[in-house]
Amino acid sequence: MSASIHACLAVQAPATPAASDLHAWLQRSSIYPPEYDDQLSSHLPMALQALHSMGADEAQMQVFFELYIQRFQGRLAPAQGRALEDWRLALGRPECFADLRASFERQLATQGLDEVLSQALPTLLPGLTAVAFHGAIRVAHAVEGGDLSGAEQRAELASALAYWASRWQRLPDAVAPARPEPLLSLSDWSQQLQEGSRGWRSEAPLIFLRMMEASAQPLYWDLAPRLPLRADLRALVADLASLALGYYLVSGNFTVLHMITGLRALRVLMAWLPSGVQDDPSVQHLLVQAFVAAYMAGRVQQRPSLESSLSDEELNWPVLIRAALASSDDHAIKLVHACREEMRVYGDARYLRAAALVLA
Repeated sequence: MSASIHACLAVQAPATPAASDLHAWLQRSSIYPPEYDDQLSSHLPMALQALHSMGADEAQMQVFFELYIQRFQGRLAPAQGRALEDWRLALGRPECFADLRASFERQLATQGLDEVLSQALPTLLPGLTAVAFHGAIRVAHAVEGGDLSGAEQRAELASALAYWASRWQRLPDAVAPARPEPLLSLSDWSQQLQEGSRGWRSEAPLIFLRMMEASAQPLYWDLAPRLPLRADLRALVADLASLALGYYLVSGNFTVLHMITGLRALRVLMAWLPSGVQDDPSVQHLLVQAFVAAYMAGRVQQRPSLESSLSDEELNWPVLIRAALASSDDHAIKLVHACREEMRVYGDARYLRAAALVLA
């Protein structure tokens, strides 16, 4: 058993912890930039929402917040920007983050969440891979943050949309050749992805850079068009989520972790995708391409002994959540939260093992 979970078992959780005020914490986090160091995405607002959702009290939020803000080394978010007439013209321009944020703040105030998301997501979705899915992941956490009727509550969603738009990045379309190879079953396709990826490795420092390099490789162009379309986008998301979960359990891979949280984000955001977009075959192709590039970028090495090292004592949501609430690891917090939510939707008990693994 991992030390973090063992320690958690020895401490009784308070019977009635004081609930945290998520919107107050998000307001405090809004003064910090969307990235730190060299293009590393800030997980601060996402992890705060995950902690709150799992029942963190004010003291737990405070501990995490104070530790995390040290990463910014005194850097603050850009000053208030100028709302743009057409925010789409600023796609993929990080220097326009403040203007994009002002644009989405204005739209959310005048049009409301449903209309803004249904209009923005079809434009943003082709850039799903932006900064290793973090644009979509941050937007999903923002919409799960509760009542968005007030200005303070809308601010985080505006920042999340602005971050996705400012770092928007699209992979090349791996269209089927004139004489395409036969389509593959899901299991055969997955096996070819795993086997084919072993012969290629990128040394680029960031996930999204490695994904771009992967998209230039023959495996990407050969395999991305060979997975049959599903009945709808939701079915494809479920299939790929199951594959990503399996990959994580035998590897503990950091990039695969982002595939799990990225697919969860897309599942959440589908509620605001117009039916015409969800029914568009090109959207399924886009998602498959992203999945192939992400797996290749992960440099995944299977370590089957990982899963067998977990004890039944650890496979318990109350224990896992208490350990996550005591953790300072933003990725572990977000994955435990994602696994709990995905298990509620899919009923796949393997998510318990994935949550225990990231905490081990």
